[in-house]
Amino acid sequence: MADQILNNRSSLLHDRPLPTRLGAAEIAINYNPSDPGLYFADSTASPSTGLIKVGPTFVGSTAPNVTPTGHTLLSKGESWLDTASTQILKIYDGAAWQTPRAVASITAGTPLNPVDGQLHYDLTLSALYIYKATTTSWVAV
Repeated sequence: MADQILNNRSSLLHDRPLPTRLGAAEIAINYNPSDPGLYFADSTASPSTGLIKVGPTFVGSTAPNVTPTGHTLLSKGESWLDTASTQILKIYDGAAWQTPRAVASITAGTPLNPVDGQLHYDLTLSALYIYKATTTSWVAV
């Protein structure tokens, strides 16, 4: 006889489990195609137990969990591909979204919402530029 093992699961958009309701080593899954995720609770004692999102990387123009259905906090190490900018990967460090500095792009013209140190090859001008946040300008390399 086969045993069926079920986990905490939800199909509600942006529904993250409350970590204090998860047992040790228990996983929870959100299978909504717009914001899926695999979650477990960290080992911090209740009521400060944190939630860890294993993946996948959230893809969208606004940060994940902006309109939460369940747990309202983000997970340290959680990732987001920001499509409002030039497809920039951001990683949550436990307090804020951080942008890795190895960012490069190729398009005609300059990208919207660049980050400091971003390299960009402008197909229209056939030239390489770097974005300097202190002057909010693209500088020829």
